[in-house]
Amino acid sequence: MQKLLNKSVLVLLCAVMVLSACLTGCQSTEPNFPVALSDTTRSAYELCTKAYKDTDLQKIYQFMLDDESVNAKKLHDKYEIQCLRKDDDGYVVNYVGNTRILVLRFNDKGEWEKRDRLHSFYRITETRGKFDTLKEGDNVTKVQTTDPTAYFPFLVDPAGTDLRTDHYTQDGYHTVILYDNNFNITSVTYGLM
Repeated sequence: MQKLLNKSVLVLLCAVMVLSACLTGCQSTEPNFPVALSDTTRSAYELCTKAYKDTDLQKIYQFMLDDESVNAKKLHDKYEIQCLRKDDDGYVVNYVGNTRILVLRFNDKGEWEKRDRLHSFYRITETRGKFDTLKEGDNVTKVQTTDPTAYFPFLVDPAGTDLRTDHYTQDGYHTVILYDNNFNITSVTYGLM
């Protein structure tokens, strides 16, 4: 009888531990976000199991514009967040489309930091390796040749934006290039998108 009681207690204890681990693992450790930060060893392509058409990305962006009180939870309820990253500027949610990626930024409170379409949609270019030829001191014209589909906001409005370009690649990388006032590269950094 004692052995049966010990086995029952052990089984019950194991069940409680498994349930506790499941419940803890399913909730976000990030305050104000409905999901946990994404695995930093996997790209958005690996994390985002739902494939979106580029037109669907436009619908997600329009949903954000239409709701004045939109936050990360509302977004997740309507369009599941599958890739949440944290960087120096806050939090980033990525939605991957056929030829574009939608990048939505949130502050620590889970509130959307509205940006225009050009700072939210990026064309997906070839591979990260294509950027290996770029080095400090190269002019923006070399970057334009390397990634002709990229958006160069400071060339359109030099006074209105940072001297920076963002490049998202088919192999899952986000490349950030910073420039000086003469439009020469000061740094090139890579990270998983």
